[in-house]
Amino acid sequence: MKIAAVETFQLRGEGEQGGYGSPYGFVVKVVTEDGIVGYGETDSMPPVVEAIVHAPFLNEMMSGLAAVILGNDADSAASWDRMSMAALGYSRDGVVRHAMAAIDIALWDIKGKAEGKPVCALLGGAKRERLRAYATHPLGLTLRETASFAEMLIEDGFSAVKFGWRPLGPDPDGDEAIVRTLREAIGPEADLLIDGGMAWDLEAAKLRAARFAPYRPYWLEEPLPAYDFDAYAELRGSSPVRIAAGEMSASYAELQHLVKRRGVDVLQVDVSRTGLTEAMRIAGLAAQYGIPCVNHTYSYLFNAAASLHFAAAVEITDLFECQVTPNGLRDALDGGQLRPRDGWAFVPTAPGLGVEVDEAVLRRFRVPI
Repeated sequence: MKIAAVETFQLRGEGEQGGYGSPYGFVVKVVTEDGIVGYGETDSMPPVVEAIVHAPFLNEMMSGLAAVILGNDADSAASWDRMSMAALGYSRDGVVRHAMAAIDIALWDIKGKAEGKPVCALLGGAKRERLRAYATHPLGLTLRETASFAEMLIEDGFSAVKFGWRPLGPDPDGDEAIVRTLREAIGPEADLLIDGGMAWDLEAAKLRAARFAPYRPYWLEEPLPAYDFDAYAELRGSSPVRIAAGEMSASYAELQHLVKRRGVDVLQVDVSRTGLTEAMRIAGLAAQYGIPCVNHTYSYLFNAAASLHFAAAVEITDLFECQVTPNGLRDALDGGQLRPRDGWAFVPTAPGLGVEVDEAVLRRFRVPI
């Protein structure tokens, strides 16, 4: 199967959709010479990713990504190596990895469709058919509003919920009041996840972990700056609450530090930033240390589908993140396909990523170049 075309879609949603309803997106469509179509996406800066995909070929170490995969086999591993070499002269991490991730997901989609198998079967086989979902939701402007959001999610059937980011951060008493309010709202049985949103330094994070502990958080997510690996190791060594992090990283090279320094109890992997090829390497390392890998899924249909296949295939996992706040772009692309049922997310079983794509939606939200 030779790659015949690479098409990209910068996406922008309509209206005010808020921080948890990101109004942007980036999707890549890869087509083989025999007409098999694969889709991938990344959660990154769309115009920059598009420029990286379509930049011209200058030499083997200074090229746009599409230029080095067009006409070659639609093989994820070989394409990953070609793209890595193509970017060596101008970048090795960050947004280049994000662009590579989108293409990588699309190539796994193509392989699954060509072989008539779901992607998880190609990643080593499905070890689970469903995952307990947790709903991610922003905090309210008041404690009462925060409580009502939490109560709504429990009524919707979720047994685990995550809240965080602002207004968490500056006030220890206020932060504890938020966590206490959430625990009271969801009751003693449901699991409560708190996302620190990189709000604290090491000493403040230690204080928050101690003050949050009586409310039994399932984990405290990303309380520190993303790449302060030494601080994560020290925090985890003393925290009464499990520590989760990793979503900002885009490569094995980055995420291995959190694993090898034992900086986290739970490693978060966003396949729309790492790609599936790299994500499985990361998960293999984490398994050696007994650390579960969970998805970070902030964006849309293709990230969610790829994340489900990833979560189905890894040795050790935990919960599965689901975005539940209204988002016109997300809702239009998804069409209800991957919505959790009774608090569970189900792994698609159709070939490839296993989702139906309405290209009219992609073209409706496409940003003109």
